[in-house]
Amino acid sequence: MVAARAAEDAAQAVTGPERRGLLARALAARATSLGLAGRFGQAGPVADRALPHAEAYGDPQLLASVLSVLRETARRAGRLREAIATGRRALALAERSGDPTATVFERANLAELHLLVEEVAEAREFAETAVRDTESHAVWCAPYALVALARVRMRDAGPGGSELLDPAERTAVTQGDHQAEYEVRSARAELAVREGRPEEALRLLAGYQEAGTAQLRAWALLACGRAAEAAEVAGAEVGRAERAGERLAETDARTARAAALAALGREREAAEGFDRAAVLAEELPYPAGARRVAGARRGGAGGGRG
Repeated sequence: MVAARAAEDAAQAVTGPERRGLLARALAARATSLGLAGRFGQAGPVADRALPHAEAYGDPQLLASVLSVLRETARRAGRLREAIATGRRALALAERSGDPTATVFERANLAELHLLVEEVAEAREFAETAVRDTESHAVWCAPYALVALARVRMRDAGPGGSELLDPAERTAVTQGDHQAEYEVRSARAELAVREGRPEEALRLLAGYQEAGTAQLRAWALLACGRAAEAAEVAGAEVGRAERAGERLAETDARTARAAALAALGREREAAEGFDRAAVLAEELPYPAGARRVAGARRGGAGGGRG
């Protein structure tokens, strides 16, 4: 982070056309660092500052990296159509630059975004293409493509989701990619909750402190009969997500908390919680979240992304 700020200061002192490129790179590096640290509320404005410089400089790889941060920021904020449009633009730039790694990564992300808006056919196409592309290029992002396709198949309740996670995990471990390992673990935990193995889900999530695991951990606790703990975990995540402006996470956490309150017999609070989650999902809009609220209100299991 300090190095990125120093690079930005140095870029400000440069004159001529190179100044835009140096500023774009410095700001993009800072935004990426903030994003990797989970500080997307700060990453978004930095990426916004980088965007006009990257567009003016014209380097497609640089511009794609800025758009990638903006896509993730929009997703977390619940601006899903904006996230998809930004992701498609980033994909086009990755294809134009001939970078197979970036192309696979953007397709995998677009697959998961389309799942969130209940466009399963589009999600399947992006995910399958991403996985096919990894067969001809040994790229570090293969685990992300495999996880995306696994989530599509889990959403369809079709076969093969679990089998895709085995090679994804092997590759992630071999490469020492802890973020990819987390994605595989969370997908396995999601599948375990759906298939009635909540204890296994809790084991898979043990040691992971990422905010994204909170609502999934809450569903696993609830399925284990530990409703009070589930309500506490989900309630804490509601507060964190609301403060951070992460509307997708807030919707999912409110849904999990309402389900836990219902299991505790606190019907009025549960109904209010479901209502707030449903309104938020409709306002964003977040179709997969709205479907999850409806299912949980009927007493169904939750915990998935799609």
